[in-house]
Parts: sequence; C-alpha cells; structure tokens
Amino acid sequence: MTKKNSALHQGKITSVYNTPIYKLNPKTQLIDFMHQLDGCDHIFMQYHSEKWGPFSTASLSQYFDLTVLPTLESRVSTPQLGYFSDGVPDSMVYADYRFLHLYLQGHNIVQSVQQYHQVSLCPQKQIKMVRDDAQKYKDLFEEGKVYIDYSEIYEHALLNDTECFSTVSHPNNHHLSILLSAILYKVFNLDKKVELNGNDLLKNYIAPQLGSHNNDYYMMRKTGLNLAGKINHCFFDSQNQRTLLKELLKSNYYLSLESKYQNL
Repeated sequence: MTKKNSALHQGKITSVYNTPIYKLNPKTQLIDFMHQLDGCDHIFMQYHSEKWGPFSTASLSQYFDLTVLPTLESRVSTPQLGYFSDGVPDSMVYADYRFLHLYLQGHNIVQSVQQYHQVSLCPQKQIKMVRDDAQKYKDLFEEGKVYIDYSEIYEHALLNDTECFSTVSHPNNHHLSILLSAILYKVFNLDKKVELNGNDLLKNYIAPQLGSHNNDYYMMRKTGLNLAGKINHCFFDSQNQRTLLKELLKSNYYLSLESKYQNL
C-alpha cells in the first residue's frame, strides 16, 4: 500500500505502508488501520475471506478502492507445514502435520523424529492439486475478483518444481516479482518485468522434504528436526484430541499421502 506522496506522480514510490492482516486485532487496531488506508494513493491487497471480519476483502472494499492480487499459495510445497484453524504460537507459524500424524498414532517425540521420513506423497494427487488450484486462480481472474491471471504461471512452475515455494505461503522471488510487476503497471502503467536478485526474501521457514532423511529444520531460526518435533508435540499436548484429528484429516499433507499411509 503506497501512502499519499507527491513522488508517486513523478514516476517513483518513496513511501510504503505494509502490514500482515493476520497480526491485526480488530478490537484494538481497526481504527489505526483505517487511518493508514485513508492515507493511501493505491491499496493492494491479497484476498481475505469473511472470517477476517472487518479486515476481510468484502468489508474493506465497501469503503476503499482495493486492487486485489492473487494469494500466492501452494498446497504441494512442503505440505506437512500447514495452518491450524485456531492458530499456533506466533513464532511457530505453522503446525507440522507429519508430526501430528505420528503424535496421533501414539508415538513419543523420539519415535516421531525417527519415523518422520518413513512416509511418501502421491505424485498423482499432487498434480491434481496443482491443476485444481490453477483453475481456481483462473476462475478468480475471469470473475473479476483479482487483478491478474496467475493460473498459467502457477501451474507451469509448480508442476516443474514444487520447491519454488518453501511453504504453503512462501513463494520464491520469481513469484513475488509477478506481484511487483502488477503493482508497477497499475500505479504507473509501466509494463516492466521486475527482477528480484539474491536470496529468496521469504525463505525463512524450511522443513525437510519428506523421505529425504534430511534433519535440517528452520523455524524463523535454525531449529533442527528434533527441536521442531518437541515444539509441535508441546503444542499438540495443549489441544483437544478430536480437534487434532479433524485438522489432520483435512490437511494438505494427509490428503496428498500415498493411500497406504492414510491410516487414521
């Protein structure tokens, strides 16, 4: 979101206000947030459903002129990392559904770490997920709900390399550049491809590829598989067993497993 600034009319952006909506509290931060929006020349937002209340796209679009960009998400990239409906501790970000699967099977932390890689995903299920999601991106564009058509770029990239996203919501620089190019075109009518060189900006949360026997794990900092398991098991201990099972069964991880591993 670019704030009101005369430099915008000189072909450049010098001031940007940016905040993740999931971190905002509607009871304490709504007024300040709307003040920020009211001071913007252009507002770019990724789609947020009605569950976000006053921060949802439907709500905010009643009062502000929003340019809605695709929500860059991949269900097939490190699928064991996923959202948890009631949320997780801030620095945890995602629940690890491989650890949850093992936890619900009755394994302790030592056993869970030992068996973490003893599982495999179904390529056919993952291909179907990619194609279904590409169609959703296309439908959103054709229905006028998002500013650009991301479907072909998404499908081609994910079918060739699921690791171009490090998590469900962390695309590499190439995908981020697509959004930046769209912003430049909207603001300046400038058809220019943005190149983001160097390290991937969002590669700050990394779990090992299942079956790789790699024990590297990065949860916003160097963590390792053993500590990641302890953190996840500690979180699961605080939750209702029925809720945990429900979350697992609908997770991208569980839905993309080879059928023989879908044993709950």
